[in-house]
Amino acid sequence: MNAPANLKPVAEREVTIVRTFAAPRPLVFSLWTEAKHLARWWGPHGFDNPVCEVDARPGGKIRIDMRAPDGNVHPMGGVFHEVVPHSRIVFTSFVDLPDGTRLLEGRNTATFEDHRGGTRITLHAKAGAFADFMVQALSGMEAGWAQSLDKLVGAAALANGEPDAQDQIAIRAIFGDRTNALFGKVADLAVKHFAPDVVSYDLAPPLRHIGVDRTEIQKWFDTWVGPIGWMLGELTVEISGDLAVAYGLGHMVGKKTSGEDVDLWVRFTGSLRKKSGVWQMTHQHVSVPFYMDGTFKAAVDLKP
Repeated sequence: MNAPANLKPVAEREVTIVRTFAAPRPLVFSLWTEAKHLARWWGPHGFDNPVCEVDARPGGKIRIDMRAPDGNVHPMGGVFHEVVPHSRIVFTSFVDLPDGTRLLEGRNTATFEDHRGGTRITLHAKAGAFADFMVQALSGMEAGWAQSLDKLVGAAALANGEPDAQDQIAIRAIFGDRTNALFGKVADLAVKHFAPDVVSYDLAPPLRHIGVDRTEIQKWFDTWVGPIGWMLGELTVEISGDLAVAYGLGHMVGKKTSGEDVDLWVRFTGSLRKKSGVWQMTHQHVSVPFYMDGTFKAAVDLKP
């Protein structure tokens, strides 16, 4: 099913996300095409899928009921257009009102390639919102897909028998909470996984921040209008015993109360320690390079 030809979206968004998986292509492909696997990783961190039905063939339908942490269920439908085993999937996903009125529709293409003994997926998604109140959901599309794919990394590691799979899942959930905290501007969630003595090298002064300051985080949240979009691109998590390091490029989008539109890529590194079986962030570093031409201006216009 597609939106009627005469129905024009009030807003559109298009994103491309790349992820690498330490698992063979046939296995990773099956995680997209078998309902028992798809139910484990679809949707943002904190969501589960009590209903997941997949008919992975051209014309086959998709039904996923996503359940949020507050218990509310968000039904989603879809249909497959192309299914090329181990290589390519094209499908439409949509959200409708009970009377069939289309609220949101996206066309998604996932391609699968061998990469360094594992699998690389390139996801291209283009979506349109057909109601004003769905524009905010559209603004979270990149972050939502990034979280789903991070959950997929953990699911692939588990299915492939990787020894650190459970730790991968736990650590990636921490960064999923960070994404949700920024989108909802929830200060308590933003600091939930920090060690009490966390050391942060952030974009804002001073040079070093020590400890957790919920009040300052809330003040920063208050300088934004609406949600703060945040995702970590190609997040890599390396684990050795009770220590781990995570790194990637972060993408932040949104609107400041000053009227400025933000579309910023930054460099991110985080260090974590597991204590009493629980992972905590002990250090984070967020930065942008500066131009070496004597101006020392921050290079905030760079994109990957």
